[in-house]
Amino acid sequence: MQIHANATTNHKQRQAIRHSSESCGQLAQRYHVSKATIHAWKHRDNFTDHSSRPHTSDTALSKEEEQFILALRGHDYSLDDTFDVAHSLLPHVCRSNVYRTFKRYGVNRREQPKREAGTFKEYPPGFLHIDCFYLPQLEGKKRYCFLAVDRATRLIFLEVYEHKDAKSATDFLKKCLNFFPFVIEKILTDNGREFTLEGFRNRYGPAKKAHPFDLLCQEQGIEHRRTKPYTPQTNGLAERMNGLTKENTTKKNAYAGPQEMIEDLKGWMVRYDFYRPHRQLGRKTPYEAVCEWHKKEPQRFLREPSSLLAYRSYRSQPPET
Repeated sequence: MQIHANATTNHKQRQAIRHSSESCGQLAQRYHVSKATIHAWKHRDNFTDHSSRPHTSDTALSKEEEQFILALRGHDYSLDDTFDVAHSLLPHVCRSNVYRTFKRYGVNRREQPKREAGTFKEYPPGFLHIDCFYLPQLEGKKRYCFLAVDRATRLIFLEVYEHKDAKSATDFLKKCLNFFPFVIEKILTDNGREFTLEGFRNRYGPAKKAHPFDLLCQEQGIEHRRTKPYTPQTNGLAERMNGLTKENTTKKNAYAGPQEMIEDLKGWMVRYDFYRPHRQLGRKTPYEAVCEWHKKEPQRFLREPSSLLAYRSYRSQPPET
């Protein structure tokens, strides 16, 4: 339905005006518009706005010149290439003439070939995607949410920190080891300084000391994989979980303080892990998927899946296990 961007009434209001028995003055006062607007909609059967385009459009180019430009475009010429050829033959043609012709005939955008979706390799439980995202600033402090999601079971774990640094990332990995009941074999992160010093250079050259996050991975026998630089889609599972978490918490609710925000984030984690069916898991919850994997391959687990049930009621801090 066509409604002008600056319209003061919508379709339902116009319909109510059309069928109302009140006077134009009363309706104008109710809807905060002029009497002329009320009078117009009282005598209209169509409630859409008229187009604001001019009835006739004057163009700088003739129809023959426009067809010549469109023919060049049909041979997959770019805007600049079309202008160069047209200007050499028609000196009065400028670049804006060419672009407006493209725009007028709807050929200003080229159809991009669709990229085939890559296959998502399946892994058993123990492959974590880890990422970090910013939280709303409350009480004058920045806070960050670290989030881990297991590729096979979609089980997630999150924690809030006041700093986005190596100490926070390493502490988060320790809590992941305490949370996930199965053996963590692989971890995928981006190339942020909180996760790695790979490729980092200072005035003395490449970093020589080991990153504490990498040291903890080596100590636990975990393979630490990193995404390609400037390709966040490589860690798309974590990126999607970041967006889903924000859509259901920080973008949806306003918080009186940081503790209330943390409670909401932890509550979302509990809802996602234990109560939210997942389409990729055959309409099972992540917890149910963990239990199913435990029955199939118990050798991959360090603890019984029932150990996760203790987390259903925690808020600011997970219980000690």
